[in-house]
Amino acid sequence: MRALTQWFDQRLGGWEFYKKHLAYPLPSDISFWHLFGGLTIGIIMIQVVTGVYMLFFFDTDPVEAHQSIRDMCNNTALGALFRNIHRWSCTIGVPFILIHMLHVMARKAYKAPRVLNWWTGLSLGFFYILLLITGIIMPWDWRSYWELVIWADWAHTIPLLGDTLKGIMLATFSHGRNYWMHILILPVATLGLIGVHIVLFRMRGPTPRV
Repeated sequence: MRALTQWFDQRLGGWEFYKKHLAYPLPSDISFWHLFGGLTIGIIMIQVVTGVYMLFFFDTDPVEAHQSIRDMCNNTALGALFRNIHRWSCTIGVPFILIHMLHVMARKAYKAPRVLNWWTGLSLGFFYILLLITGIIMPWDWRSYWELVIWADWAHTIPLLGDTLKGIMLATFSHGRNYWMHILILPVATLGLIGVHIVLFRMRGPTPRV
């Protein structure tokens, strides 16, 4: 195994890439709370893997969507396991994001010179919530329907924009648009923004303890 690893490393330069772009000395005041940013990225990677697996079985027809999920869970070897990992990891990711955000605020890492990193992080949190909502809507069962209605009503409470947002969510909704938002548009935007977020973090490093 070691010889095989060295063979690949000599041809791909993986270890040098890791040392140059990913590895860096940790500051002395690093703490347990710094873990949650990386844990959130790990959660998202788990959702990507399990989501790709489920795409092989999902029927995009709104009439058949829920039944296709049931068939996957009941008739495939890993269907139920992957679906549960997918949805529970998504749920676990929400408190991870909140803890990470509170830790950033506690260390005042939202101030200059890390303002851009703060805003990319907030945008990632927003995209994560959109992925959660569109994912719940995907099976198009009773829960999906009421989830859409509840979030539209919540959007209606936003000052000035509420009426417009609710109208957009309900009047222009289609299962097909929701599908492409969940499996393509939002994931691509999220993964791209994660890359930007990591680069900005590497440029400035962790915030010193306040």
